[in-house]
Parts: sequence; structure tokens; C-alpha cells
Amino acid sequence: MRTKSSWQINSNWKMDFCDENSISCFLSFGLQHVDVVIDSGTYTGVASLNQKRGMRTAMGSAKWLTLRNHPSTSEAVSKMKQQGYLVYASDLSADSKDVRDIDWDAGPICVVMGNEDRGISDEMRELADATFTLPMVGFAESYNLSVATAITLAHMSAASITEGKGPLRPGDIPKHQKDCLWLKWLINSMPNHKIAKALLKRANLSLPPDINFI
Repeated sequence: MRTKSSWQINSNWKMDFCDENSISCFLSFGLQHVDVVIDSGTYTGVASLNQKRGMRTAMGSAKWLTLRNHPSTSEAVSKMKQQGYLVYASDLSADSKDVRDIDWDAGPICVVMGNEDRGISDEMRELADATFTLPMVGFAESYNLSVATAITLAHMSAASITEGKGPLRPGDIPKHQKDCLWLKWLINSMPNHKIAKALLKRANLSLPPDINFI
């Protein structure tokens, strides 16, 4: 069961950090929508174009997610806020709230996880509605990205135990979007996607115009 009550932005990611463990976290906790703000300074020229085109395939099991790439932090946050989402960003700054004190019921939530080396940008820190930190003990200064993502989603899941409350609400995707997802997943499960589309065309069936955006 997938949910749209929560959205994920991965800010200033490099390809090295789009690892299978982080993607598995999104899938395991039911998130369907994941946006990525590319670290544009890492790639230039043709390499930059190829990197952006290859984002979906490079992330392996991410083919089961709905991914959007953004060239800038401001564009990503603007689109989320236009859709009514509150933006909560993971950040180690002194002003951040403990993740256990975050109001996960304040509305639809977009959670931001930063770059594994540098965290979120100053721009993201300014644009976020709130920032939160994950409690740690001992000598560790931070969690790696996949662990931090899993811990954050676990807190979100714990806040969603009561039906109709919390940021993770499985099954709240509208029926049309759900049907499009099923069709998209079926196509993605085939060894050759072109064959699936050719079979649909032979049967005079066309893909819904919004299937690429669900």
C-alpha cells in the first residue's frame, strides 16, 4: 500500500548516495513520491546531462517509485508548498527540534534528507518550515544517509499507528493514480519495457497521458 500523505526530497544528492538501502527504506515504509535535487556542481557538460537522464535507472529498485528531478532547491520546495506540503528538513543545527517533538499531524509532510557529506544547504534551511535532528549518544557525530532515512521513517510510522492520523497513511492515493501505478509497475516488471508498450499498441490501447507523472 502506497501513501501520498508524505513526500521525500533528497537535497543536493550525488549519484554515489542514491544507494539501494535508502531506496529500500522508501519502499518499505510505503512512500511513493521521491524528489531529488541534483548536486549540479558535481557534473558538467555532457556528463551532467547524462547523469540527470540516468537518475531513474541508476537507482535500481527506484523504478517502483515516482521520481522527479529538480535543478534547484528553490524549485523543489516551491512545488511542494504549492501542493500544500509542509517541508521538514533533517539538520544538525542547534535550532533543530528533536524528531520526537515534531508535529507529524500538522498536514501533508515533505521530509528533506541532505547530502551525506554536507547535509542540507543554507537555502534549504531557510526555506524549510521546520528542521529536526535525530538523537544520538556516544561519539558518533552523525548517521549515514540510509540509516538516518530509516530512523526518520520509523518515527513517522510510529506516529501513524492510529488510522487516519500521522504522516504515513497507506492507501490514500486516489483510484486513478493507483490504477496508473499498477499499470506502470506491470510494465516495469517486464524485461523489456518496449515490448509491453508494443503489445498495448497492437491491442489499440494507449497509456494514460499522466502515467509518467504518477
